Amino acid sequence: MKPYKEGPIQKPNHTTTSLWITCGFILLLIVAGTLVYSNTFHASFVFDDINFITKNDPNVHMTQFSWDGLKKAAFEGKPRHRYLPNISFAVNYFLGGEKPFGYHLVNLEIHLLTGILLFFLFQVTLRLGNQLEGDGFSGNRFPSSVSPEILSFFAVLIWLVHPVQTNAVTYMCQRMASMVAMFYILSLLCYVRGRINFRKGKIKTAALFFFGCFISGCCAVASKENAGLLPVFILFYEWFFFQDLKTFRSYRTLIWIVIGGVVFAAVVIHFMGVDPLQRVFNSYIRREFTLPQRVMTEFRVVIYYLSLLFYPHPSRLILDHDYPLSDAFFDPFLTLICCMLILTILGLAVYLAKKDRLISFALFWFLGNLVIESSVIGIEIIYEHRMYLPTMFLYLMLTIMLFRMFQTKWAAMAILILFAMTLSVWAHQRNRIWESDVTFWADSVKKSPQKARPYQNLAYSLQIRKNFEAALTYYRKSLAIKPHPVVYFNMGLCLDGVGYYSDAVDAYVNALKMQYNTPQIHANLAKVLANIGEFNVAISHFENASKMSPSDPSFKKNAMVLKGFLNNCRTPEKCIQMSIAQKPDNPALQFKLGMIYERQGKSDRAYGIYEKILNEIGQSDRKLYLLVINRMVVLQAAKGEMKQSLQLLQKGIEAAPDSPYFYYEMAAFYGAMGDVKNSVAWLDLAIKKGYQNRKQIKSDPRLESIRNTQYFQNLSIQK
Repeated sequence: MKPYKEGPIQKPNHTTTSLWITCGFILLLIVAGTLVYSNTFHASFVFDDINFITKNDPNVHMTQFSWDGLKKAAFEGKPRHRYLPNISFAVNYFLGGEKPFGYHLVNLEIHLLTGILLFFLFQVTLRLGNQLEGDGFSGNRFPSSVSPEILSFFAVLIWLVHPVQTNAVTYMCQRMASMVAMFYILSLLCYVRGRINFRKGKIKTAALFFFGCFISGCCAVASKENAGLLPVFILFYEWFFFQDLKTFRSYRTLIWIVIGGVVFAAVVIHFMGVDPLQRVFNSYIRREFTLPQRVMTEFRVVIYYLSLLFYPHPSRLILDHDYPLSDAFFDPFLTLICCMLILTILGLAVYLAKKDRLISFALFWFLGNLVIESSVIGIEIIYEHRMYLPTMFLYLMLTIMLFRMFQTKWAAMAILILFAMTLSVWAHQRNRIWESDVTFWADSVKKSPQKARPYQNLAYSLQIRKNFEAALTYYRKSLAIKPHPVVYFNMGLCLDGVGYYSDAVDAYVNALKMQYNTPQIHANLAKVLANIGEFNVAISHFENASKMSPSDPSFKKNAMVLKGFLNNCRTPEKCIQMSIAQKPDNPALQFKLGMIYERQGKSDRAYGIYEKILNEIGQSDRKLYLLVINRMVVLQAAKGEMKQSLQLLQKGIEAAPDSPYFYYEMAAFYGAMGDVKNSVAWLDLAIKKGYQNRKQIKSDPRLESIRNTQYFQNLSIQK
């Protein structure tokens, strides 16, 4: 028997994976990602796609491929400083115009390429930890029976098919989020490969990788603002995985820290200007929340992001969240709880830095890469695409933890495959919502029923399809939550489209009252005013539009045409009759003729016109219907036909049960009849419905019979 002889310490016996198996993993990732997003290639443009790609940003509408076109897209496209995404949109537009297929294809390619780069970054990081690329680092607790390739594959697979990524992939303009992540990961990967080669003495190869790191980093900065933390995390990665968390003692280390700090400062100045604090304060000027409210709310948002990581059912995913604000740490109390949870995660990351290096890094990566978009800058409170980059290392962390939990790797792999399949189904379901802008915003309305913007966007989507009646329904719901001038303007367009010209006038006037003063609104208001017979007022609005936009000759031309028409017809009656001859289906012009007959004392002719209008329109044109009933009530009362007046008033109440006007007229009717009890009852109802003209109540002679009642005297002393 040979004596025992102690040999050299052996490195851990890890599973090795051949090149073709690695290629197989990559192919599987490509197939999985493509299948999940296979139903998105014809999904329509929604929300900021319209602002940044289609209608509202002609700077990316490159019709001829040229340097000037690319430069215009890069430096004049919106948002500013996102040069590469804007260039890519311009190229997409050049190749396919506003056909969505090309945009979705590029977005998917970026997503898949980011997944492949992430696979290699995870792989090299795990190999560092397993001491397969040199000395490695301490605190590595990877399952010894599982290869880095398998861990990397499952981590990237879960990330790739996770439903929360749909906002960064299917939402076309958020190519900005996926593109910055792609260059961010590529830059970090190049740095890691450069450091490994530098440590092996391969200086030229290392230099090439470092150059790639620099170029990729510049591309990341040219894609979106959250690339600003890239130099910080390169240094962080160096400290965690190459320096093994050693204290900074050498001058060389301090030099690199200074360089990293300078680069970070340069990126901040590039995006925020020389006075970043003022830029932060300015970002809240048009927001409905304050800086303290946003910071406190983000504690809850970050924890909500984590909850989506574990349970991303389509019912929880939405582009336009109606997320309640936090006014203080105890309002709601959940704010304090979430703050404590985040501090716990941060403390855990610090505690695990020596014991479980990669999990510690994953937690720092998550919190650190959320800092720009989930802290003090006054941008929207919550968007799911902000999870695209920060959650990457969390997927690797969770994969490693799952393999630790089971004695056999096959059990862990089975669970991961089942989880990936579930996520893929949910992501595919979520992508169905993006099929059209109508289905997309209908989903948002369902999930954010108390937020005005989803109603506005759903209404607009219906409006451009000329489904004006449905659009008006959602515009009104939006206004019930929050008035907005653009909503009134779009309502005017819809009301004009269905021929409700009197209502359209009100909508445009409301928009003007809210300072929405544009040439187009004056021109549109002039058009509907002409359609209700208010020709002189229409001319004045055409002239206002012409003054505001002298370069557009159509406004002045329309004013001149209308003036010429009035000169030819001369009298108001003749002008209205000629207009009716041109537009016989316009009941608003007939109503105007009835009003002219009233002023001429031709009450019977006016009443006949009003009856004809009611028979033609019913209650479809609500505003005109109520106006006609009002005039008929006045004419019947003047003739002493009280029964008919009462019937007409009841029709008005049936058509507008929430309007106080007809309730007041009922009170006046009974007051004129001497019916004190009914007069008081109807007046009380009118006031409860919102009638506020106390001066009219006190001076109306029809209410003389109730002036001595206690109810009326109480009204007289009320303010």
